[in-house]
Amino acid sequence: MSNFEPLNINADRICEAISKIGYKPSSAILDIVDNSVMANADNITIELHIKDGKTLNNIQNIEKIRIIDDGTGMDVEAIKKALELGSDVQYSKNSLSKYGLGLKSAGFSLGNRVEVASKQGNFISDTFFLDRNIIRDKNEFGYSTTALSEKIKEKLVEYESGTIVTISDIIYTSRVSANKIIKDITEKAGVSYNEYLSKNGRNFKVKIVKSKEENESIEKEKNIIPKDILFWEECYESFQKESYDCKKPCKALDSEFENPLNPEGENIKIQVAIFPKDSMKNFIGFDEKEQKDIKKYEIGQKNAGFYFYRNGRLIKWGEKLFLGRGELGFRAKILFKSEHDDLFDVDVSKQHLTISEEVEKILMTLVNISRGQSKDLFKRCDDLLRTSRNTGKEGSEFNVKNSVLEEEEEEGVGIDLRQVQDRKELLEFNSDKLKLEDDAKYEDEDDKEAFRRVRYWDHGRNLWESATDRLEGTYVLINRLHPFYDLVLSKLEKGSPERQSLEALFHALAVGENQTIQKFQDIDAKVAVEVFSKFSRSSSHQIDNWVNNNWSLFDDED
Repeated sequence: MSNFEPLNINADRICEAISKIGYKPSSAILDIVDNSVMANADNITIELHIKDGKTLNNIQNIEKIRIIDDGTGMDVEAIKKALELGSDVQYSKNSLSKYGLGLKSAGFSLGNRVEVASKQGNFISDTFFLDRNIIRDKNEFGYSTTALSEKIKEKLVEYESGTIVTISDIIYTSRVSANKIIKDITEKAGVSYNEYLSKNGRNFKVKIVKSKEENESIEKEKNIIPKDILFWEECYESFQKESYDCKKPCKALDSEFENPLNPEGENIKIQVAIFPKDSMKNFIGFDEKEQKDIKKYEIGQKNAGFYFYRNGRLIKWGEKLFLGRGELGFRAKILFKSEHDDLFDVDVSKQHLTISEEVEKILMTLVNISRGQSKDLFKRCDDLLRTSRNTGKEGSEFNVKNSVLEEEEEEGVGIDLRQVQDRKELLEFNSDKLKLEDDAKYEDEDDKEAFRRVRYWDHGRNLWESATDRLEGTYVLINRLHPFYDLVLSKLEKGSPERQSLEALFHALAVGENQTIQKFQDIDAKVAVEVFSKFSRSSSHQIDNWVNNNWSLFDDED
């Protein structure tokens, strides 16, 4: 028998290592949400608390992150167990957990302090927390406790049981913003937790909260709704090449295959749906409801591919594998259980997996016919589109594709943050006046989800006007009465790369104007507004002159 000698462990470096597993901020938050799902919560809320004086789109604007649920809750021993590294918990057969690292690794990837408070019946715990700074000083891994704040207690008493996890002392490893995180979560959480959210009575929300001392105000709130990425219940039962109408997806495969590592075990399920071309959403032969239905399918490169679900929870989004660039309408679901983890080499974070050559060959064989049908379906759409010109809403493609655009941060030497806020309020006041003057004339878009950074209106003589939304930031108003719109913009197909590029330039000019007024404090804010107003008039007049002298450049466009 060999001798055994224990070795020292650098607790802080271990914490650093598990925080670098490979999370994006939104993925880390959802890994913590997995615990709420496991606790059978009916209500889950993610709160992103933004710093005072920051907008949604400012980078590094998050003060703390909080996940609240009304699940089974925990007693003191369970909280301690949850805070252990590699906690020895007996997970259920098809649990979302794996190694007992999720809360710690996900939490420390977001911030240096992870707090847990919980309620079971009449028992409400203190706040238990892990703090990297304390762990570093002590050179030991361990928890601390503090009295429960009144704000946390108020939230817990609303439920018979539940848990609140708070991440603070936020770590910024990228130019992330609250708006980027809320966009990622709202886009993906409904797909990730479709099975869980589909049960009646389940509520999942994401909130933007502004905190000042103990006062909190909700600035923005999004409900996460279940979303089947295959839209299986809406699909036609099969693809009929000769009669397909290009309006809905079609079921192409619904089958199972055995685990090559354990043929006697549970089979793995696969479903395939094939979708019409995204451009069908503007086909003039379809009515408004049919166009909107196609739009909600969000067909394109981002959503094509294979979706891998482990125990009903998505862990891999749109893996392309062997798919070609033109197979944008192909989507497949692979549904497997914990017993298949070795086959898919599921990693510690449960965010990544590896597809072996053996599995890839199985999938390639299974979907061979479906891929051919997907290409035939697109050809059918092309035939219909030849009879129509694509006609989208002005600015809507730019707004949807650019719902998260970060604006310049500048908080260095010489910047008075209070003055920046005062100047920002001046811009908001001027923007409200613009809106009141002609509000109805630019409210012409049907997509109310995306913040409309580019808007069209019929007002005045300037080609463009900059404006500011209090929470979202800068937007630009492009004037349809200006000759440049009539000669150039209106001739470009709505949503085309050329149209979006020009819209991006106008939006950039508006951002430049607003950011300069806010941050260049050597000049009085009202004077800066007057200077840019003169600049807008002069530049609009100049381009008007150019248009009047260059009609011949566009003679062949009609």
